[in-house]
Amino acid sequence: MIKVSIKKKDDFIKEINLTGHAKYDIYGKDIVCAGVSSLLTFAVNACLSFDKDSINYTQGKTFSLVNVKEDEITNKLLLTLENMLIELSENYKDNIKIKEE
Repeated sequence: MIKVSIKKKDDFIKEINLTGHAKYDIYGKDIVCAGVSSLLTFAVNACLSFDKDSINYTQGKTFSLVNVKEDEITNKLLLTLENMLIELSENYKDNIKIKEE
């Protein structure tokens, strides 16, 4: 299961962490993992295209994204990422869980 943790303060996303594998299908054929990866790639690239210093992210066993500048554009992009992940989790309840802190 993919576990998503979203940390917010005053309606601003401060940090997003993802870990795990959806286990919807085998590696390389898992549509849930592919969907999450696509959403993350789009959000990271969109944030960085507006301001290369707006976020920091690391990839490993856990993917971590930190909203450095907390500007409106970056926050709106990250809120959109959150909404899309929520929508995905509603369709694949056994494969992705989201926790807001």
